[in-house]
Amino acid sequence: MNRELRTTFRIAAVATCAVVVCVCTVSAQGRGGRGATTPPPTSDPKDFSGYWELPPDGHDGRNIPVATLAPTVTKQKLAAVAAHDAKGYRWCYNLGVPNLMLLTRPFDIRISAGYMVIIPEYTAAQNRWIYLNRDKHIPAEEYEAGVNGDSIGHWEGNTLVAETTLFHPENGILGIPGGGFRTPESKLVERFRLLNNGQVLQVVSTWTDAKVFRTPHTYELRYTRLPRGYESRPNAVCDPYNDERAQLFAGPPKSAP
Repeated sequence: MNRELRTTFRIAAVATCAVVVCVCTVSAQGRGGRGATTPPPTSDPKDFSGYWELPPDGHDGRNIPVATLAPTVTKQKLAAVAAHDAKGYRWCYNLGVPNLMLLTRPFDIRISAGYMVIIPEYTAAQNRWIYLNRDKHIPAEEYEAGVNGDSIGHWEGNTLVAETTLFHPENGILGIPGGGFRTPESKLVERFRLLNNGQVLQVVSTWTDAKVFRTPHTYELRYTRLPRGYESRPNAVCDPYNDERAQLFAGPPKSAP
């Protein structure tokens, strides 16, 4: 073999090794190797559009302290609210605010200059509308109170601040995360903000109601953005006339025969 041919083989071998090293490095990075991964594209900090869900373990993504209740909130009143809500779950009442925000099924957010709508994947939860095109609530005498109340929002920098009032006195699930319950006089202020380059939606909620809380009650939820290719599943169904489901609410569980 002459000298020129040997030199050609050496060059080809070196080039092949370089390609192998490059491919292995890229592959390791793609599988979570030590190499730097490509960060997700920077998002519009005001674009909450997409599908979001709470972490499924029931703890992550939730910071819910115990509420400090007003002295007028008696054990009898709390028991009455608990009984009301148990009946609501049994008969598939529309959940309403705030409990639709606690669903572990994903929800779809669509936002425009005029409104933001939250669309849950659950038959017992209505779509929730937050209006960005008005700065005053509808007068109480003109508004038909509902389980979601009347929500209006405005921007403070990159944070969407939503205020909700005019809740129905009885319809829906009344209990509030951490303790207490909503009434027609309750006011909820939520602060929606994107974290982690748009991959996490933080919602900090504060309830005020002198009849229920000694001090304002605040808790935080964090939702994870689902991939762009996520396709909405058929809504989870709550069937109040399913006899086997009804047995779950019939009293303490019994051992299997």
